Amino acid sequence: MANILEIIFQIIHNTPFWVWVVLLILVKRGTALMHDGPSSLGKSVIMPLIFIVWGLNTVVTKFADPDVILGFYIVSLLPGFLLSYLLYMNRKFYVENGQLVQAGSKLPITIMLSNFFVKYFLNVLTAMHPALYNQMQFNIFYGIISGFTVGLFFGGIYKTLTAQKQMFTTK
Repeated sequence: MANILEIIFQIIHNTPFWVWVVLLILVKRGTALMHDGPSSLGKSVIMPLIFIVWGLNTVVTKFADPDVILGFYIVSLLPGFLLSYLLYMNRKFYVENGQLVQAGSKLPITIMLSNFFVKYFLNVLTAMHPALYNQMQFNIFYGIISGFTVGLFFGGIYKTLTAQKQMFTTK
């Protein structure tokens, strides 16, 4: 038990400060989305951009064969998008005082925190076992998981985009 606690302490201690800031932003944004609030396409793309930059920076700077990972990453975006499209299919929007409002939901925080913890786990794993950067099977796995989890954001963005389009075409 003491060994496990030591490993956990080392993981937390060696996590860069900016990672904790990202987690705090995710929790803040996710809890806000649990309540009805104004919908903004700009705000909808902030989290995916953070995860795309985080993931691609890791791929390009640390992995032995970034081209292979990027191929799997791009292909895996589609199944992530399709799943999130289905999950967000029933997301409700309404107009209040001329502004598009989205109904609160636990789905966005679930997707954001799932993304965070998957990326965090993969990065801890590679920090503990740097040889994984050179193993083709792990490179493929990383590309698939990273692409899929980022793809999960796009169903919500698509739903927001179509709701905004409907709002402006019905005016």
